[in-house]
Amino acid sequence: MSVSRIPDAECGRRRLGRTSASAGGHSMARLKVLVFDPIAAGGIPARPLPQSLKRQGDMLHQALLADLDALSGIEVVSMTRSGAAPGHPAGVDGGNGAAGTAAATEAEKTKSAGWTKTPREGQATVRSRTWPAACSSASAPMLRGMHRFGAHLIAGMQAADAVWPLASESDGVLECLSLGVLRGKRILLGSAPGAVEVAASKLKLARVLADGGVAAVATYSPHAALPQDGGPWVVKPDDGAGCLDTRLFGDRAAALAWIRAHGADGYVLQPFVAGKLGSLSLICCDGAARVLACNQERVAMHDNRFHFLGSVVNGLADDDGVLARLAQQVAAAIPSLWGYVGVDFVLTAHGAMVLDVNPRLTTAYAGLHASIGCNPAGLVLDLLNGPGAMTAQALPAGMRRAVSVDVGVA
Repeated sequence: MSVSRIPDAECGRRRLGRTSASAGGHSMARLKVLVFDPIAAGGIPARPLPQSLKRQGDMLHQALLADLDALSGIEVVSMTRSGAAPGHPAGVDGGNGAAGTAAATEAEKTKSAGWTKTPREGQATVRSRTWPAACSSASAPMLRGMHRFGAHLIAGMQAADAVWPLASESDGVLECLSLGVLRGKRILLGSAPGAVEVAASKLKLARVLADGGVAAVATYSPHAALPQDGGPWVVKPDDGAGCLDTRLFGDRAAALAWIRAHGADGYVLQPFVAGKLGSLSLICCDGAARVLACNQERVAMHDNRFHFLGSVVNGLADDDGVLARLAQQVAAAIPSLWGYVGVDFVLTAHGAMVLDVNPRLTTAYAGLHASIGCNPAGLVLDLLNGPGAMTAQALPAGMRRAVSVDVGVA
């Protein structure tokens, strides 16, 4: 299968498709993209999610669907929050609802054998281990209900050419989904599982960035020798996402005492770095990055815990190019990052320091299209043509504007 594009008059509104042979020669078939949200498919988070994170998930899901729907040559395969799309009992919307139902039924029948097989006429068979057996490399508990959402993923892949996973890297979920997509021989519209594995661990990420010469906030295990410097310290889950369960303590002793008191072996420590919090919205491919937006992050403190309030997309300027250089350094350090990537940083008097790398959609994506005057999903799909596509299409001149995305705190 080859992916073809015909230039359109508008940025990010390419006509996409795949060439298919027919009796009269070659015709352009629509590229079927599955947008897969494991929570919508029946997965239960391994740790409770606050309402603000659930709202972020819904917001990103709707924003991505809207962007994909605006692209010609794309057929969206999606799911509702209940795991079943209207009129499609298998939980698959678009493509082939009846085939999806049969595939899900067959998946349940063969689950006990350790394999799920869902054939479809005229397309390569999707054959994947049931879940979580397919994710043996992910050691975390991931989601309860894995068999259920695994069956939905396999049924959805049966109706699709490509899969865009919407999941956090926490608990091994995004890595698991990415492995499943590749094993199902579908196009993965996201970073390689190896990049996701690195980004899912604050300790691994800090080591990889340091090896790549990227300025990043130092990260320590509670059992490591910590610097003797005074000042406040931050405690957060090693595989956490965003501000979830992230706490500030007045000194190193208080931080370590909290970890010991709560038996929190899965936590890491970072010295608190004062500065302006921001993030980058990037598209990455083959070790290179393109900056779509420099965002201001709004974070509040309450009861010594950080609370994410939202982003101002393109709320930060990069007149001196410091943030653009940081983006290139991150992409070079983790060359298997692909598609949309978010980078959290703190901007200090001495420059920008990376806090986190998110190989997935971030909250800023919800306001990105309005901010840059260009369809970001189209820019990601253009990368299927290779890294040259990152600079082939300029963003509309003078279109960048600040757009606020609010998520609340509850």
